[in-house]
Amino acid sequence: MLRADLPRGIEVRQVIAEVGTVEVLFNNAGVVRGNKYFWETDSVRDTRFTIDINTLAPMFTAREFLPGMIASGTECRIINMASAAGLTSNPRTAAYCGSKWAAVGWSDSVRLELAQAGHRHVKVTTVCPYYIRTGMFEGAKAAPFLPLLDPRYVVDTVWKRMKKGDAFVVLPRTVLLNEVAKGLLPVGLRDFVIGRVFGVHRTMENFSGRAEQQK
Repeated sequence: MLRADLPRGIEVRQVIAEVGTVEVLFNNAGVVRGNKYFWETDSVRDTRFTIDINTLAPMFTAREFLPGMIASGTECRIINMASAAGLTSNPRTAAYCGSKWAAVGWSDSVRLELAQAGHRHVKVTTVCPYYIRTGMFEGAKAAPFLPLLDPRYVVDTVWKRMKKGDAFVVLPRTVLLNEVAKGLLPVGLRDFVIGRVFGVHRTMENFSGRAEQQK
């Protein structure tokens, strides 16, 4: 096993020097910090740390691996683990949502860039799951039509969809109802439906997460 401080591109390059070109890159590093309101968080310990790991790390890692994948001429895949939080807004997760919104926009833009540049053998899949039933989301709550996801189900689904070259994997698909709501409903009504009717805006109130990530 090789270790690297992902936001530091030089360490990623050192890993590449040892493993060479890869055919599948799975950007899965991620953190969730606390359940505070944004003005109660620490700018460095919470916000910068979240952006470094959730946003910059996959960017820097993909940037270092992409040239080799492009030059290989073989079928390659990049899976970027974003979140349903990258498609919506939610109280007590402002920095996390921001980091995942950025990850979604970046990941799908790279997909388009590869296609536009003629490198269609390198395909990018952006994954946007609801809360996964792991220690990372300890204390987070399910919501109507939004169950906590089994890790094995997520892995199996993402792997199958990645091999097909799908651009997006949204789990469960009911997450897409929020996209419909954003397009059709006024903001106040959307907030009422998503926040009060479905209770999504209360899902992080009892979040505790992994103890080592909350220090």
